[in-house]
Parts: sequence; structure tokens; C-alpha cells
Amino acid sequence: MRRFGPFALGVIELITLVMVANWVGLGWALLLLLGTSILGVALLRIEGLRAWQELRAAAADGRFPQDEPESVPASSARMADTGARILSGVLLTFPGFVTDLMGLVLLIPPIRRGVGRRLAASAFRTFPGRRGHGMGGLGRPGGPGSAGGPGGIHHGVVIEGEVVENDPPRDQHK
Repeated sequence: MRRFGPFALGVIELITLVMVANWVGLGWALLLLLGTSILGVALLRIEGLRAWQELRAAAADGRFPQDEPESVPASSARMADTGARILSGVLLTFPGFVTDLMGLVLLIPPIRRGVGRRLAASAFRTFPGRRGHGMGGLGRPGGPGSAGGPGGIHHGVVIEGEVVENDPPRDQHK
């Protein structure tokens, strides 16, 4: 079914376009499609800029949601809401009345929150991230992204020490 989903959606969109064009006229139907596409691009631009500004502010302040347990629900809800708005913008950008209707319905706050939660849950299943101290991205110690794994990122842990050079000093006159 997934293989034929885009094809079926295209056929449904074409049938819907013909029906709307018969109802209001082809010129008005095309103008409506153009208008919703412009609305989608504007929504994507606004939400993309908002998400980028929030990311830059968090990085500048040194805030990392995984390090601040009390802020995780609020930041996750904001990210889910932003993701749902971006999905709405993408759907509005596609030419077609069915995808436009789905994009407009997604702008209704209760529906957007529900879809946002599902998007967030799907993203956390797809990109598990850090599950605990020393746990890798795949849920095992030393895995990718863990403290001991390659490319691990450390936040908030400082180990004091001293560098001891065991090699004899080289002759500096060479």
C-alpha cells in the first residue's frame, strides 16, 4: 500500500482539482492553489526562522534540553508544535486541494498538538539520542554518541587533571 500511496494521492488530487474547477471555474481553482501554496511558503519561512532562532538562543545560553530535566516537557512540546506547523506548511505548499485541506486542519490547535505529540514520539523512536549517562545512541554503553563512543558529546562533566609529558625535550636548534 505504501508503494502506491503517492500515486493514489496524485489521482485523488487530480480528481479533486477537476471537481473544484467544474464548480468555481479553472481560473479560480488555480488561483486558490496558488494562494494556498504562497500561504504554505510563508508559514514555512516563519516557523523555520522561529525554530532557528530558538536553536541559536539555546546554543548561546548553553542550554541543552537533555541536561535540564525540568525543561524537557516544555521544550519537547514547543518542538512538537513547531514540527506540526512546519508539516502544515509543507502540506499547504504542495499543489492540491486535499493536501491543502490537511494542512489547514493541522493548524487547528488541538489537532496540531495531537499530531505534534505523534511526530515527537516518532522522532524519538527514530533518533533515540542519549538515554542515560554512558549510554550510546543505540541504547548500549560505548555506542555512537555515548561518552565513550566516537563523536560523543560531553556536557556538564568536568574532570580536573594535569598533563604529564613523558617524552624527553627535543633539541630546538635543528
